[in-house]
Amino acid sequence: MKGHTLLVNVLVAAPLPKAFTYQWHSEHMPRFGMRVIVPWGRQHRIGLVQGVAPDQQLAENIKPVHSVLDQGECLSAQWQALIEFAAKYYHHPLGMIALEALPKALRVLNARGEEPVMVAKSREHAMKLLAERTDPDTSVKANKTKIDKLEKPELNAEQLDAVAQLANAKGFNPFLLYGVTGSGKTEVYLHTVEERLKQGEQVLVLLPEINLTPAAQALYKERLAPHRVVVMHSNLAELTRTKAWFEAATGAADVIIATRLGVLTPLPRLGMIVVDEEHDPSYKQQDGMRYHARDLALMLAKQREVPIVLGSATPALESWLKADLGAYKRLCLKNRAVLGASLPKVELINTANFPAKEGLSEPAMQALVQNFEAGKQSIVFLNRRGYAPQMVCNACGWVANCDHCTAHMVWHKNERMLRCHHCGAGQRVPTHCPTCGNQDLTGFGRGTQRIEETLAGLLPTANILRIDADSTRNKGQMEALLQQAHSGEADVLVGTQMIAKGHDFANVALVLALNVDASLYSHAYRAPERLFAQLMQVAGRAGRRAGDARMVVQTRYPQHPLFDALKAHNYESFASHEMQARKDARMPPFSHQATIRADHKKLANCLQFLSTARELGEPLVDADSPVFMCDPVPLTVVRVGGIERAQMLIESESRPALHRFLTQWLAQLHELPGSVRWFLEVDPVDL
Repeated sequence: MKGHTLLVNVLVAAPLPKAFTYQWHSEHMPRFGMRVIVPWGRQHRIGLVQGVAPDQQLAENIKPVHSVLDQGECLSAQWQALIEFAAKYYHHPLGMIALEALPKALRVLNARGEEPVMVAKSREHAMKLLAERTDPDTSVKANKTKIDKLEKPELNAEQLDAVAQLANAKGFNPFLLYGVTGSGKTEVYLHTVEERLKQGEQVLVLLPEINLTPAAQALYKERLAPHRVVVMHSNLAELTRTKAWFEAATGAADVIIATRLGVLTPLPRLGMIVVDEEHDPSYKQQDGMRYHARDLALMLAKQREVPIVLGSATPALESWLKADLGAYKRLCLKNRAVLGASLPKVELINTANFPAKEGLSEPAMQALVQNFEAGKQSIVFLNRRGYAPQMVCNACGWVANCDHCTAHMVWHKNERMLRCHHCGAGQRVPTHCPTCGNQDLTGFGRGTQRIEETLAGLLPTANILRIDADSTRNKGQMEALLQQAHSGEADVLVGTQMIAKGHDFANVALVLALNVDASLYSHAYRAPERLFAQLMQVAGRAGRRAGDARMVVQTRYPQHPLFDALKAHNYESFASHEMQARKDARMPPFSHQATIRADHKKLANCLQFLSTARELGEPLVDADSPVFMCDPVPLTVVRVGGIERAQMLIESESRPALHRFLTQWLAQLHELPGSVRWFLEVDPVDL
């Protein structure tokens, strides 16, 4: 096109629902995915070419692309289809999705406005591995003897049937692998992945939390050697993550173990997706594009026409309903995989009859002592970190509150600090009450640190380990603590939900669950589902190698129907009861929701913005497929980090009707002036 300036649209990480037009002077024809540096105000940014601009009318204010960084080799049309779907479904700017899906080194310039040098090294590293993968003289033969010597557990009939169906599945084929805890779902994954790798495919394995990735990485590497296994999550060093991304995106990696961000990684040879613990709320992103990795993984599998397996002992009700309706094929593992292992017997302690002292009732203490004397390990589950959730003055009633949030400060006794678990603010524990001067300040309630202290008094010779976000803050701490637990050095494990799932503790014979009642009658409609999942999961850590295991639950409400299902380890019964309650209340999965949240320093401004938004939306409601907009309300924790927050719920029984409404409505909201920061969340998991 000599003598003519070509105009291209470039995606930039900006909160605006459009691409930006630039002049193109490169000798290469522009195509989607090419990374470029473009002028942005007084600075420069990395952007992605979307394509040739439909309007080729050159205007004076259109600036030229500064430089072209690559030819977009890794960002295929398949990846483009996924992020375009995500942008449309979650009503989020395409540029922000596309750029934020890349490693930081690929989308952020350094202080000198240059692309980080390590990107070239990472690309070179990935291409070298890819060359080795296709080279017939690689080390595959050298490792063959070692592979043959690996001992694999013998699969039972249920596992063999599941592997056969998964390994031979073709095209888009969603499976729900429903198996009791300890039923060997991981072995089903491993055998299936091994079969898919023989066909030259890549496999994406999604895990809900970072702390589960080290053990998974070690297991998959050992069992699947010499195939290349990489791990991707947000806590990796930037160079490590960038290398792993290039290995996945070029096809050099065979198995990609990742947290939710992995679903947005380009995978040229994708043949299967595994979503482990598919019910876990951690799969929902809580900032930026608030996507659900499980749902995006389903769309990815559909677009790429590959099978996907969703695994859980307590499936999400949405997934369970899909299986009931025949949209997913349900595979069941009803028995524990290890011969002689059995699910723990569940016992309830009524705290109305046996009041807790320092958090533990007399029967609970007896159970812990007996288990310790028998040489077995115990788990004490309390999903609340810190020493005490409140510090109070008994003389005047003063409570230590956060100056920046409508929340109490949590007492962390070991650090002699009060910390806010919402904004992260901290301060030293005061020596006296700031209101009346009383020096006798006490902690109200109990966290894992306080229970650890109580247990040290109850079992003075026991080795007690605490596993929570505080004790595993530094790199390597989680792995070290888990090593002690697996080796038998630890007698009692005290922890939050971090120890409730995904861990195979061989010697745990007792699980004690504390402070479970708050979720039984919570205003959050998903609270019972989450509590049941947590209790079933943590119960599953016991008795994985032998019988006679116990789970003891302290509760004031032993008559609650949830506990009947828990005692019977009967997820089906719980799901049936909870599904009917959701249906009667017209709550998901029998309706579809979105929320719009407004943030500002003044709550009145938030509520005014939402009221205006509602007025704009009312004329758009389709009478044939109605959408209902609730009143704007402050959030439960209304102020976080000095910012007031309010939200409005939008509901519809029709998903297409909801999205049609949102598309029209958001176009008007983007035109509203003002300083209120707002965002939309589709399919919220918390209200």
